[in-house]
Amino acid sequence: MTESQISSFLRARVPTCQAGYVCLKDFTQTTTSRPSDAYCGAYQGAVNEPAARIIAKVAQACGINPQVLLVTLQKEQGLVTHTWPSEWRYTIAMGQGCPDTAACDTRYYGFQNQVYGAARQFQVYGKSSYFTWYAPGKTWDVLYNPNRSCGSSRVYIENQATANLYYYTPYQPNGAALRAGYGTGDGCSSYGNRNFFNYFTDWFGSTQIGRASIVKAPDRAAMYLVTRGTKHLIPNEQELSIFLGPLGGYATVAQQYVDALPTGRPATRYVRDTRDGAVMILDAAGTKHWVQSFDTARRYGYAPDGFLELDPVQLDRYRAGAPVGDLFRADSSPDYFKWEAGQRRYVVNDLAFVQAASATSAHVVAIPSANVTSIPLGRPLLASGSLVKEAGSAEVYVVGASDEIMHIPSFALAAEAGATGYRVVPDGTLASYRKADASLALLVQCPTATYMTAGGALVKVDGLPVAMTAAPMPEGICSALPKSATTVSAPIFVKTPASPPIYVLDQGRFRHVRDQQRLQELNGSRPLQVLELSTSTLQSVGVGAPLLSDRALVRFGGPDIYVVERGELRYVPDSATLFSIAGTTSPAIEDLPREFESAYIKGAPLPAATQ
Repeated sequence: MTESQISSFLRARVPTCQAGYVCLKDFTQTTTSRPSDAYCGAYQGAVNEPAARIIAKVAQACGINPQVLLVTLQKEQGLVTHTWPSEWRYTIAMGQGCPDTAACDTRYYGFQNQVYGAARQFQVYGKSSYFTWYAPGKTWDVLYNPNRSCGSSRVYIENQATANLYYYTPYQPNGAALRAGYGTGDGCSSYGNRNFFNYFTDWFGSTQIGRASIVKAPDRAAMYLVTRGTKHLIPNEQELSIFLGPLGGYATVAQQYVDALPTGRPATRYVRDTRDGAVMILDAAGTKHWVQSFDTARRYGYAPDGFLELDPVQLDRYRAGAPVGDLFRADSSPDYFKWEAGQRRYVVNDLAFVQAASATSAHVVAIPSANVTSIPLGRPLLASGSLVKEAGSAEVYVVGASDEIMHIPSFALAAEAGATGYRVVPDGTLASYRKADASLALLVQCPTATYMTAGGALVKVDGLPVAMTAAPMPEGICSALPKSATTVSAPIFVKTPASPPIYVLDQGRFRHVRDQQRLQELNGSRPLQVLELSTSTLQSVGVGAPLLSDRALVRFGGPDIYVVERGELRYVPDSATLFSIAGTTSPAIEDLPREFESAYIKGAPLPAATQ
C-alpha cells in the first residue's frame, strides 16, 4: 500500500471524528531520523508527518507489509476505527514494550516509536538467534491465556509470519474466543491473535493467496486482474475499485511476466463461481451478491454469458451479501433508481428510498454508468402515502400506490388519513402523475367502501351521516393509506386528544353533546365508539350548534329566551315563567350565535305565568 492508499483506507474506516479528538486519519507527528541497522533501513525524520506517511515509511524501511502495521494498530489500541482516541492510545499505539505481565517500557512511548519499534521487532524475530521457540516448520505448545492454568495446545507454525504473531502476542484463542467472533469468550480466552486474523481477513481478504491478483508493469498504466492463469485488463477506475481492496492491492511486476500471461476478456464485476455456476455482482465494499436469474443480469446491462470466471480462492475474499434486487445506482453517482417493467424509476427522495428498500432485503447494486443510461427512464418514484409539493407550486398532494396523486386541503387532514411524511420535489416531478378530480376530505369514497379520515388512518364507515357525501378517492390513493380495524356507523362521535368534550357529526358539522343523557339517546344500545380528531381538523370541518341539555336556558343574540325540553326549544314568555323554570331570581342563560337558532326544532311557547 502506498501512503495515499493507506490514507484513503483510514478515512474510509472513520469518515468523521468526534469533536475535540484527533483520529488516526488526521494524526500528525514531527518524527525523528533513525539510522539503518541489521533489521531496518534508515528513516528520515520530518515535521508534521501524517500517520499514513509514518506507516508507509516504516513499512518500506523495515520490509513489513503496511497492512500488518494497520491491523496491529487496530488489535492493540483500536486506533484505525476509533472516533475519540485518547492521547494514551497513540503513546502505546502498537503495544510495543507492553507485555501482559508487566508495565509498559517508556522507551517505546510515542506513535513513531511504536510503529517503527514494532516493525523492527517483527524483523528481529526472524533474524535474531534468540527467538527459536516458535521456529517455523515445527509444532509448539501455545498457551491460551497468561494464566497458565487455562492450559495450552499444540500448534504447527508454518512460516515466519505466523511465528512473529505468537512472539508478539504469545497466546492462541480458545474455542470460546473463536465462537465469539469479535465478542467475548470465557475466563480463559485471549483475543490478540484472533482479532489480528479477523481484522486482516475482513479488511484485506484471505491470507491464503500467494501471488498478486492485480498486476502492472513498470511505467505502464494498464492494470490486469490475474485469475486462473489468465490476465484480464481492468478497463477503468470503477472496475479497479471492485477488485483492489478485497484482492489485496496491486503488485508491479516485470513486463515479461505480464506478456507471458494469456489474455482473456476485460475484467468485469459480473462474475461466475466455477464451483456451482452461481453468477454474482461484486461490490467495492468487498461483498458479492447473487444474481437470481439471467433476466436480472440482462436488466442491468450484462450478457448472460458475459461473466468473468473468478478463481474460487479470490471469490472467497468477498463476503456474501444479499441477492441483487430491483434497486440500483451508477457507481459514479449517488442517485438511486428502481427497476420496474423495463424502466428505471428515479428515487426522488429519502422517503421513497426507505419505502422501496424496506419492501425487500435485496442488495442495492452498483453498476457502470453506461449500463444505467441504457435503461429507459420511467416515472419518478415517490413514496406512496407521502406528501409532496413541487418547488414552484403551493399545491400539496398525497401520493398513491401507482400513478395517482390527490390534493390535500390541509396538513392536519392529511395527518388524520395517516399521511405525514412531506418533501418538496423539483418542478416537473409530478408531470407524469394523474391528479385526482377531488381533494382529500373528512369522508372519502373508495371503490369498495366509505371511510372517514381520523386518528392517522382510514376508518370504515357503515352508512353516511345525514346530509353528507364522500369525496371520491382513486384506488391507488386508498391502498396507499393505512386502514383502521375499526368500523363506525352514524351517528359518528369524535373528540380531540387533549379535550374531554364529545361531538357528533351532524349535517356536515360537529355538534357538542352537552350531557351523558343526550349521548346515550343518540348512541342507543350499541357499544360507544369515539374517534379522535385534531383540533385543527375539528375546526376546519366546522363546529355547529351544540346539543343542549334539558332545562337549559338560551337566547340567540336577541331578547327572546328559550328553554330546552326533550330536544325542542320552547319560548319563555315572561320573567315569572323564567324564574319558575330556573328556581332563582338570577337564571343562567347561555348566549349562542344567531346562526345557531335554525339548527334547533322549536316547540310550542310556554304558557305565560299570568294566564
